Amino acid sequence: MPQFLPLGGGERRRGGPPIPILSTGQGRARLGLGARRGEGPGEGQRVGGASLGASGPGCEAPAHTAHGAPRHTGLPGSVAAAAPGMAEDGPKQPQLSMPLVLDQDLTKQMRLRVESLKQRGEKRQDGEKLLRPAESVYRLDFVQQQKLQFERWDVVLDKPGKVTITGTSQNWTPDLTNLMTRQLLDPAAIFWRKEDSEAMDWNEADALEFGERLSDLAKIRKVMYFLITFGEGLEPADLKASVVFNQL
Repeated sequence: MPQFLPLGGGERRRGGPPIPILSTGQGRARLGLGARRGEGPGEGQRVGGASLGASGPGCEAPAHTAHGAPRHTGLPGSVAAAAPGMAEDGPKQPQLSMPLVLDQDLTKQMRLRVESLKQRGEKRQDGEKLLRPAESVYRLDFVQQQKLQFERWDVVLDKPGKVTITGTSQNWTPDLTNLMTRQLLDPAAIFWRKEDSEAMDWNEADALEFGERLSDLAKIRKVMYFLITFGEGLEPADLKASVVFNQL
């Protein structure tokens, strides 16, 4: 399992396994990121229509042909695609979808910290991470901690823009201590959607590396906190994000 480095350290790796991208066709872009190496369409490929490999009510299961060619799922404007050689049959592992939830109390607490420093004319603690206006604190509650295998990110953006999801180390207790920059995990997962497009892009290799690390982090903590940065006009109301795990 790769080790995480502090933000800003080293060059990010690109490439990696191909991942399905899809859009709802209703003004909201949706991205399902598969974790297993070699799944999904080629890098940068866009798949319009219904959710591909998504879970939950109203979501269609992936549709594949014998040779991995795209075929329609029966929904208007929908298409599903798979990598060549992907098996159609065989038992499927049960899955858990764990949402990233906006922690309004901790976000407010960190904003008050910034305001307090300004009012008193004081400087931040050496190495302290202050919350910027475009950042919010999110939490993920691990409803199960053991025998989890990362499956995919499930991200929905209601409109064009970019979000950056950065994890924090288990050393940070946000209601007791200040967040330090050394406690931010790298790489981050970045998802963006361009104007006049329902397709989404992402930093593929880094997002997968981050997601796979979550399975290990779940073993040693019940809650994980994230900083999510909203760019290009996005705000928390425009984002729905969750992490899907296989139950081993």
